[in-house]
Parts: sequence; structure tokens; C-alpha cells
Amino acid sequence: MKNNQMNLRIQKFCIIVLAALCSTCVLAQTTAPRKDRVFLRDVEGIWINEPYMKALAQTRSPHAAAKKAAPVVIAIKREGRAVPIVITDFNKASIQVVLDVEPDGKPGFYRLVVAPDDKPVSSQEVKYIPFEGSKNAAGGFDKLRVAEPTFMKGKWSDYLPMPGELSPSLNRIVIAGKYKDEKGQAWEFTDAGEARWPELTFVYELSLNDPAAGCEYLQTEDIRDGNENKRFGYAWKGGKLSVFAARLAGKKVVCDANPLAVLTPQ
Repeated sequence: MKNNQMNLRIQKFCIIVLAALCSTCVLAQTTAPRKDRVFLRDVEGIWINEPYMKALAQTRSPHAAAKKAAPVVIAIKREGRAVPIVITDFNKASIQVVLDVEPDGKPGFYRLVVAPDDKPVSSQEVKYIPFEGSKNAAGGFDKLRVAEPTFMKGKWSDYLPMPGELSPSLNRIVIAGKYKDEKGQAWEFTDAGEARWPELTFVYELSLNDPAAGCEYLQTEDIRDGNENKRFGYAWKGGKLSVFAARLAGKKVVCDANPLAVLTPQ
């Protein structure tokens, strides 16, 4: 139970940090962009692993998608003089500071120079995150190929820029929308994370990476069962969304066998 709560707290922390970074991310361009130079501002924003996004769009099930492809998110945003970089797999997070962007040997290849803190360091103390990309006509990147060292162990993978805030974007892919149940009653999951059911309204948050979970589930802080956050499971089948009661069984979240409702998208 403690491990499950810790994972959920880490996931929530990562989402909050990424949302804060994203909500203030504006790439200032005061002159015409140059394609022969890459600056930190050119790679600021939230980047998410493309194979994971493809698996998520196909399955609409975060846990299942995470088993197919690593859910790695890279967020870079200037905060005053410092440029923090947050990397997460929705279970754990790595937080460092980007000191510079350097060319890395051949055209189109670069590397982020990172360190634990924004202070003078020796060359032996810094680490590097290699990346590859080509600027578009507007001087930005539509895709980056990154050798992320922490969660991907240096394996190269494509990353896409995430427009807007992270949580609403993922909600739209997985569950957000309007539905009708077997009785014709209206159900809704909003992009912003509000569930509106026939007799219940609450703020929800998707579980994005819980390897021990027995089902896909969402949680809320507004409804409590003892000291535990209330959870509801869900599953897509044949274009319909089944919603289940969910509970902790030891350290594992499990869903009831029979659904509370089977919903048809409207």
C-alpha cells in the first residue's frame, strides 16, 4: 500500500511540475530563426516518447501502452537564470539543469550539457544528453531523436513536442468525452480532469504507469474510502468504455469483475 501511495505521489508531482513548465513555455523569437545554430530556447518545452504515444493512441490504456514502449517525458524550461530539465517515466523523476547546447560531431547532431545545479562545474562533473534534429521552416523542431541516459539507458528514440498541458492532452487520448450508459444516462470525462456521472461529480487523474496494477484505473482526492483515495477502473472493448469499482488488494489495484456501467461514446 505504501509503495502504491508513493508511486501515485511521484506521478502527481511529475504531472504538476510538467504542467507548470508547459503553462509558461513561450519560445521567444526576436529575430529571424537561423537553421545553422541551435540554442536552448529552440528545444524548450515538453517532449514525449513517440513510440509510447503511438501505443497509447492505439490502446487508450496507459498501463498497457507502458508495457509496449517506455513512457519517457522530457521537459525543459528556463526559470530565471537556470534552465531545469525534468525527465520522468511517471513513476520516478530526474531533475537537473541544462548548462548549454553544443554541436556533437556532425551536422544535425547536438548534445545538452547538464549538471545537478546551476553553478560553475568542471568538465568531469557534467553529463551529456545527445540529440538529433532538423529545424523546420519556422526555425523550430517538429521531432527530436534523443539518447536519453536515465530511463532509456542511452537508447535512441524519437520524441514529439506536446502542445498545451500534459494531463489534458493525455486525458483526450485515453478517456475524455461524452457517453451514454445502457439506461440512456449521460456520463462525461472532461479534458481538464472532471468526471460528471449521473449521481456523482469528481476530479479524476489517470494512473499512467503502475506496473503492479491489475487493471487500468483513475483516482480522485475528492472521494475517500477510509484513508485511501477512491479509484475506478476502466477498459475499452469494441469501441465501448466499461467502468468498474476498483480497490487495493495488498499492494495491487484490482477491478471488480462486473462493470458499474458500459458506456457508448456520443
